[in-house]
Amino acid sequence: MNHTHTIMSLLTRDLEVRSSGSSGRALLRRLEDYCLDLRGAPGPFEFALLLQSSDPFAREALEELLEWTAVEGEFCLVALVALAPRLEHAASRLGRGRPSDDTLSEVLTQATEALTWTHELREGERADFVLSYAASRARREKRQMARHNVPTEALPADFDQAEPETEYVGEAEIRLSRAVERRVISSDERRLIEVTRGGQSTLQQLAISTADSYDALRMRRSRAEARLRRHFDVAKVSW
Repeated sequence: MNHTHTIMSLLTRDLEVRSSGSSGRALLRRLEDYCLDLRGAPGPFEFALLLQSSDPFAREALEELLEWTAVEGEFCLVALVALAPRLEHAASRLGRGRPSDDTLSEVLTQATEALTWTHELREGERADFVLSYAASRARREKRQMARHNVPTEALPADFDQAEPETEYVGEAEIRLSRAVERRVISSDERRLIEVTRGGQSTLQQLAISTADSYDALRMRRSRAEARLRRHFDVAKVSW
């Protein structure tokens, strides 16, 4: 089974779903508001696919997009899909040709963090910075895991924690608010965590009531919580 293809497909599918309907039109308008060259793309999903090209004009448009990923959270997803082939290649090198889900997830997590800093770089340096940062930090995490020999336990694909491990109280709400203000997570990711970790709904129930798949919601929450753990420097985030 090609695990890398599965995860990258989920990421790409996530943007494809968001690009449809009113949410996609709203995101397209925001991209246009920043005067980005959309290369004639009819939607954010198609724009991200165009940015995967090695064409000089596509690379220039990607650099322009990366200037604003720290400001607009949804631009990060567009950037990750645009960088997906090269991030996949980085994960493949780390996994010696057979990267695991964990390896690619770590690469994506580190790339997402790098996107909060690209606005500080000059045009022409941003994409390379994201790729270099994601690969080096993922390699370091992998070495640390191997050094400490941390035991892991495989979870079934349909695993979900319907009830939070600890009562959802004000402290968690404050922490989430700070994370949104500091652009660690987006407001949409905050709502996803609040709803599913606060006991209002499970991921399965939310998937039924929205257009998103269960796997897409699970991956989105997992990536957001990984960034929260790193930002607050804790091994576990309790809600």
